[in-house]
Amino acid sequence: MKHLNLISKLFCLTTALLLSASAHAQQKGLLWQITGKNIAQPTYLFGTIHLFDTTLYRLPDAVMNKLTQTKKVYFELDFSKINPAEMLPYIMIKDSTQQLDNLFDATTLAKLKEITKTSPMMQGMGPMLYKFKPLFLTTLLLNNGKAVTIDMEMQKRAVALNDSVGGLETVAEQMQALDAVSIAKQVQMMQEFIKSYTTADELVKKLTEIYVKQDIENLLTELNNNAPIDASFNEALLVKRNITMANRIDKVLGKQSTMIAVGSGHLGGKDGLITLLKAKGYKLKNVPFVFEKVK
Repeated sequence: MKHLNLISKLFCLTTALLLSASAHAQQKGLLWQITGKNIAQPTYLFGTIHLFDTTLYRLPDAVMNKLTQTKKVYFELDFSKINPAEMLPYIMIKDSTQQLDNLFDATTLAKLKEITKTSPMMQGMGPMLYKFKPLFLTTLLLNNGKAVTIDMEMQKRAVALNDSVGGLETVAEQMQALDAVSIAKQVQMMQEFIKSYTTADELVKKLTEIYVKQDIENLLTELNNNAPIDASFNEALLVKRNITMANRIDKVLGKQSTMIAVGSGHLGGKDGLITLLKAKGYKLKNVPFVFEKVK
């Protein structure tokens, strides 16, 4: 159960690290005010990041303070309702012949073993580590124990302000989206990731530096060193989920002051939430702010 609780905390990290925004009219900015249709109260869309290095930059007060104007906050998931047991069938490989120590090439497996030696957490998992589906192994390799999750920090603030919190998706829906990516494709991606892996600290720093640029069109392709993302992977993890989220956002807007906070990879591009919500008749205006460096 200890490992499952850890997984539930890391679960929301996965999709933000794997999404890619499509090329479109170049937009920048993570915070957007939504108006139009029947909206009469402050309503915002914010692109979060699930690993943020607070030793480099402070949490964005400009965004956190907007929570004082809102009464309802929707994240991708309602984190209070994540049940580790519900996730287990999606996370673990059932067929022992498909375990990672049987699928990774010798070079990848050797490097993974070396990385494991630097992490007491992964060492403690023993052979169980090889039973993780590759996409979930990524979350373990990026967990440096120091980075914060902006979504969860926002949820804490919302709860402290007595805002109600909800989710645009269920755990099962996110798990099924991830499960739509074949094990073979996951293995291929994981081998490339491990090949270029340095340390969790360096990767979290890189992710944070890219995120604070607020270039929602290119931030994750930049993180991926401009390598192309498989089309079927992009369809399962981004396009289909954006359509679902846009439809659900449309149903909740206008009832009260609302903040929508989802992974920043969902915002930009021709299939992103900004474009989809505009197509539904809403107006979205960027609210500029800058991240403050830690001195």
